[in-house]
Amino acid sequence: MNLNFHPLARLSRFECWFLGLAWLAIVVKCCVVSWAVPHYHMPIAPWVIIGPTLFFAAIVTALWATHRE
Repeated sequence: MNLNFHPLARLSRFECWFLGLAWLAIVVKCCVVSWAVPHYHMPIAPWVIIGPTLFFAAIVTALWATHRE
């Protein structure tokens, strides 16, 4: 009997690659935002944009990995 309770164990190879590329895009976006805000002297903190991005990306990733049909 083989029990594997890890949520990412049910993902196919394509889904793991897609998830990795999506997170790579999110990290690149966060790096660009953290560079652009001070470079262009915007009157906001970079975490105003980066924080919600990471929060909602983590929620979507957790839901997608654990609640599949």
